[in-house]
Amino acid sequence: MYPESCSMSKQPSLVPPAPPRFRALFVVLALLLTVFLHSAPAQNNPSSAEVPKPVPGAGITVQQQPAPAPPQPQVSNPPSTQVEQESEPGKPITKAQAKELFRSVDEILEFVSKDTGLPIKHKVKRKLITREKVESYVEKRLKNDKDAQRMEHEELVLKKFGMIPPDYDLHAEFVKLLGEQVAAYYDSKTKTVNLLNWVQPELQRPVLAHELTHALQDQSVDLQVWARAGAPDSKPLPDQQEQVVEEAQAARQNVTEGQAMVAMIDYTLAPAGVNVLTAPDVVNAMRAAMTSGQDSPVLAGAPTFLRESLMMPYTFGFDFERAVLTKKGTAAAFLGALEHPPVDTLQVMEPQTYLDNKAASPPTIPDLDKLMGPDYQRYDFGGMGAFDIYLLVRQYKPDADAKPYYSHWHGGYYLAAHLKSAPKDDIALLYFSRWDSQDSAKEFAKLYSDYAPTRYKTSSSATSHAAIEGDEKGNIAYRWDFGSQGKVVIEVRGNDLLILEGFNDETANRFSAALLPAGQSAN
Repeated sequence: MYPESCSMSKQPSLVPPAPPRFRALFVVLALLLTVFLHSAPAQNNPSSAEVPKPVPGAGITVQQQPAPAPPQPQVSNPPSTQVEQESEPGKPITKAQAKELFRSVDEILEFVSKDTGLPIKHKVKRKLITREKVESYVEKRLKNDKDAQRMEHEELVLKKFGMIPPDYDLHAEFVKLLGEQVAAYYDSKTKTVNLLNWVQPELQRPVLAHELTHALQDQSVDLQVWARAGAPDSKPLPDQQEQVVEEAQAARQNVTEGQAMVAMIDYTLAPAGVNVLTAPDVVNAMRAAMTSGQDSPVLAGAPTFLRESLMMPYTFGFDFERAVLTKKGTAAAFLGALEHPPVDTLQVMEPQTYLDNKAASPPTIPDLDKLMGPDYQRYDFGGMGAFDIYLLVRQYKPDADAKPYYSHWHGGYYLAAHLKSAPKDDIALLYFSRWDSQDSAKEFAKLYSDYAPTRYKTSSSATSHAAIEGDEKGNIAYRWDFGSQGKVVIEVRGNDLLILEGFNDETANRFSAALLPAGQSAN
């Protein structure tokens, strides 16, 4: 469910690491780059100033109002620059402004290096590009990127989970999101920061603090390799390894974006002589404003899943980095987090688990294709982490606090399968998760069961669920029958939870016997 930003640069270009969990979701994030900066606090009194409102976009960042940049020392011998002289409707910046913008790259890079402790190993290339170039590049990625091509295919998985409406056109809405104004990004493939010729320099400078953080990260760890978390560039992974890698990739994206958010906010607050640690009230207000989406109407109107997925690397990533910065200092929060990144989204969302070096052990995955039998073929597979639990809770019970659910997650994955004799848009779903206690597993099972009827068209053949199958060990089962739409079985045995939707009885029984062994009880 996450992506990368143009600036985030995790894989070549604007491409993000292989999207974790519901893959399509992360593909979405993949092309939505950095943050929208609404305005900056007044220099003299940051606590009373209007709060910047960052909202993640597509690797590029939008500025609605000017944000004053702190004065920085001049840097001599700037690298050679490349300015594309192309016609651009509107009012492109002047040659003098472009020259000043190019010069400011070095000044801001110096600020970011001092703020984060990430060393400058070489100068960063910079290039001025037009709106058409950006739009053409994004459109090319949408058409050619292998993950983006999966979007329509995996749209069915999101709809099966109830994360987007049945009639939602994910691709079309994604294109609309990309249509909201953008500005400035770092490309890790070409090692270049791209500046926009239609955005005034003073509006790009705070964004550059974000993007140049990615440039320094890239110089320290090579983001294209680091973001893959040890996974090959293209070869499919075994299920057991894939669930681990997807979580690691998601966690790493939170690190890169969280670090860039800290640097950008520190740069914005610098004129007032404060920073992320010394102005907590201002920073908390900025953090809260990230999710408002007031200046991004398409994002504000998107489904909860899409909004929250796009926000996560910036919000939870920032919270993670601030927690490590507070407890361990700059070296641990920046270079330390790149050298020893969190292994899953639980460590990001619960930073103390990262600081204590505690991680969930992923469940062992049997041969799912064999268990499916000859009637079914694999449609999609993915790991599902703590952030996926957060997303499901936000969708299924919007007013609930998601933390009491996701903080107890201990691993999980999903498998989508297609019955060969069924229509191509009809898929079955298996979702297995492990929890830290039987009570936690039962709480999530109830949440899932309560929401199940809203995802299916009710009919006279649909029956009420019944949590009737309890036993002396505390195990429990919910069963729904939605007639021609299939059955939903939700079983808790010990600390494990198995959800099966749309499988025939024979296949469902095989899965249950293999994944929930008889006699299992809570740990």
